[in-house]
Amino acid sequence: MRIELFYKPGCKSYKKALGILETVIAEERLPIHVELTETNESHEPRIKVEGETVSESAHNCMEELRSQISTKWHELTSKMLRQH
Repeated sequence: MRIELFYKPGCKSYKKALGILETVIAEERLPIHVELTETNESHEPRIKVEGETVSESAHNCMEELRSQISTKWHELTSKMLRQH
């Protein structure tokens, strides 16, 4: 599963979003790496899970982010199991 965190160079608020992401991933015991990508598009960090942008409210809400990541993880793993 691919998780990307887009941030503008010099932006310090991405560290909070990264911390929340890493905490959720660790607590859920998911084998996922967060890809950090510099961008000049926005001053606020942006999170994408499997190419879908996560709502900005989830950036600061651990339970909402956990729900979105967990749901996507289960969708992907279920799909892979059905293919085998």
